[in-house]
Amino acid sequence: MTVPNDPYTFLSCGEDGTVRWFDLRTKTSCTKEDCKDDILINCRRAATSISISPLVPYYLAVGCSDSSVRIYDRRMLGTRATGNYMGRGTTGMCVRFVPAHLSNKSCRVTSLCYSGDGQEVLVSYSSDYIYLFDPKDDQARELKGPSEERREELRQPPVKRLRLRGDWSDTGPRARPESERERDGEQSPNVSLMQRMSDMLSRWFEEASEAQSSRGTRPQARSRGETGGSDCGHIFIWDRHTGEHLMLLEADNHVVNCLQPHPYDPILASSGIDYDIKIWSPLEESPSFNRVLAEEVITRNELMLEETRNTITVPASFMLRMLASLNHIRSDRLEGDRSEGSGQENEDEQ
Repeated sequence: MTVPNDPYTFLSCGEDGTVRWFDLRTKTSCTKEDCKDDILINCRRAATSISISPLVPYYLAVGCSDSSVRIYDRRMLGTRATGNYMGRGTTGMCVRFVPAHLSNKSCRVTSLCYSGDGQEVLVSYSSDYIYLFDPKDDQARELKGPSEERREELRQPPVKRLRLRGDWSDTGPRARPESERERDGEQSPNVSLMQRMSDMLSRWFEEASEAQSSRGTRPQARSRGETGGSDCGHIFIWDRHTGEHLMLLEADNHVVNCLQPHPYDPILASSGIDYDIKIWSPLEESPSFNRVLAEEVITRNELMLEETRNTITVPASFMLRMLASLNHIRSDRLEGDRSEGSGQENEDEQ
């Protein structure tokens, strides 16, 4: 992220938990391995999104993988390169916000941004909802949030699921929740090789868990391969003051993962898994918002969100290693069964 009215510096955040501040006046490249010269903040957990207050640019909002949003005063921070690195993730922190029902869970912040006047911060979470909060009083207002019944269910220990990275089989405008497909007797519209691998991993993982349990050891968290995201390929537009849904745009065949409004004109750019960037503008002469369709999409997304809330996305290499490991466990189990059977036969002969 660039810094407003500062042509020489920029900021970055990363999975290593650091926010870094680079000054092009001091260097334009670095050949050090694991360089720490430019670390501004060490959050101690993945820093997944950053935003600078447009009116007071020394305020920096950082979203983390532990469900927290933190706002720092950059005037109190420095790097090793500037000679005043403080080292602790709490130095300079003015505000820390966590939604109440996520206070004991780790839910990644996928995106955050300041409003144009710097009075609000909009935050979205992976497999959760969208929030507005006032950075001055540390109070959040949900644009969309779970009911009290769902809050109670979210307090229950999660069952982890695995999803193969690159599997978009149940994303996009035509994706349906598992419960809806089962009710209608339908199969997933895009059954891919990756999805079949996930299903196979699920079956093997459950068998291995049962085998470990039968031997008196505690089974690991069970994986369910019927493994999908809640992304529906639409753009949603809300009234930020009331949370009222105002517009629904079908913008990608799978996932919309980037939106950027024009700073002055009513123009919006979007991108996703499709191989193009789309530009949107209100050209229709009459309103074209289909509220009935929008409610159907929201209801469907709610179901898919609950079905996939605890999904873990893993790379193909992890999946292959897991399959090899589970195959080994399965082979050991079969060998043990054969040994027990052979021992029983010997006893019968005696």
